[in-house]
Amino acid sequence: MKLENSVTIYPPPYTDQNNQLVNPPPLVMDYLDVTYHDNPTNKIVSATVRNIPGSFVIANGIDYEKLGDVNRSTLEQLLYDSIKDDTATKLRSKFPKTLEEFPNGPGTILTNMISTMGIKSTPNCSCRRHAIEMNEKGNDWCEQNLPTILGWLKEESAKRSLPYIESVASMIVKRAIKTSRRLIKQSNG
Repeated sequence: MKLENSVTIYPPPYTDQNNQLVNPPPLVMDYLDVTYHDNPTNKIVSATVRNIPGSFVIANGIDYEKLGDVNRSTLEQLLYDSIKDDTATKLRSKFPKTLEEFPNGPGTILTNMISTMGIKSTPNCSCRRHAIEMNEKGNDWCEQNLPTILGWLKEESAKRSLPYIESVASMIVKRAIKTSRRLIKQSNG
């Protein structure tokens, strides 16, 4: 699918297996190599774009039924209509979120604080997902949902057979939020 204007997508930074920060090179695209996926059983048509990790839902449910006889040009137009307003942002949104995208976010700060105590997130724990959620929802949400965050910490402590002291956990989370607020304020200037 040819784009009217080329777009530049900046994939999110991430930390590799050697604990090194990786900033992937930007992707400059003037053409999208699209594969469409028609799933009549679940009444959904989606599209994947080469070099973009997520997929786009083109039509589902009633909208899928309204498509009738599906052809490539119809699907291409539907995809184009869904991304034309801000193509780069919409393509970028399909990359998985990383902690490194939000170095001053409360989840990243909390993760780093816990890591300095020798407790590292593992591929099977939900720590990273929760930290990213904290970053996305922001400091106000974290402050208002402290019991939820403490529940996450308590659950993960139990899975790892680590002691959990709520007052200490609460102090650490509150400090992460305070530090995040300060760093964000400094970076915004």
